Amino acid sequence: MYYKERRKTMKRLLALFSLLAVFILAACGQTAKTESATTQAAATEEKSEVTLTNGKEDVTVKTNPKKIVVFDLGVADTIRELGFVDNIVGMPLKTLPTYLKDLPSSIQSTGSMVEPDIEAIAALEPDLIIASGRTIKFLDQLKEIAPTVIFSVDQKDYWNSVSKNIRLVASLFGKEAEAKAEEEIKTLEASIKKVADVNEKSTNKTLTLMLNEGKMSAFGADSRFAFLYQSLKFKATDAKIEDSKHGQEMSFEGIKEINPDTIILLNRTLAIGGDNSNADTVLNNALFKETNAVKNNRVIQLTSDLWYLSGGGLQSTKLMIEDVQKVLQ
Repeated sequence: MYYKERRKTMKRLLALFSLLAVFILAACGQTAKTESATTQAAATEEKSEVTLTNGKEDVTVKTNPKKIVVFDLGVADTIRELGFVDNIVGMPLKTLPTYLKDLPSSIQSTGSMVEPDIEAIAALEPDLIIASGRTIKFLDQLKEIAPTVIFSVDQKDYWNSVSKNIRLVASLFGKEAEAKAEEEIKTLEASIKKVADVNEKSTNKTLTLMLNEGKMSAFGADSRFAFLYQSLKFKATDAKIEDSKHGQEMSFEGIKEINPDTIILLNRTLAIGGDNSNADTVLNNALFKETNAVKNNRVIQLTSDLWYLSGGGLQSTKLMIEDVQKVLQ
């Protein structure tokens, strides 16, 4: 009798333990599901703010700005490529490169690229102002109107800083914009590699020149044209050229002496709508024609307003690559 009762008790305990184990496993499974759902939600949750910079200090900016004033044309073309051009309410419309001439007519003029119209900007009541290096001296005035940021480019690390800026711009508009930016960056990097591969195999030496109302300046590998040398792998000539903002003045005798295999030419006068009557005189100069570059038809005339006024954006970078591909085909 005692043993029968004991066996019954043991069976009851085993049944109880089995039931308890089922409950524990179910609870663990539910916890795992909850944790997984929480992780997924966190991954898809949109940020309400991002931290950018104005060149002097960090600036906390609310995401999805609806009214943006932009002075950096490369940033403007990135915003357009990401699908948010209607969020731009003001830009310096007086001097725009051709590729940006078809912006929406709703965008208001906010002065020039070097002198913002502070009153016009204030009247637009923007959520965000994107300044540029050309407008940095107006930073304090712009900050009084709205949060103001600058996307600067490091000429010594050009593409990495540009791609970083593109990602930061995309972060203003949410995860879909960030995903699109990554796709576009990947496409650009493939195009960059294609040009770079050709140039790395070549022994041709390149000289970059800027025409400015009859005068010429040469630029080195760490200048405003760093993209050509660092990313696209054009090889600089052996000439020692000062990497200054406006380049080093160059004569026709100097160009002949350097005798570059490739000449990359930017016409600043044409870019800003000045008197371009001297351009043909340069191209037809006898000393200029004696260079290997001219003899072998390796003179790249850049789209001047694109390269001088803009750059560093998704669309402008794509157009710049297309510009230099012509001589490599």
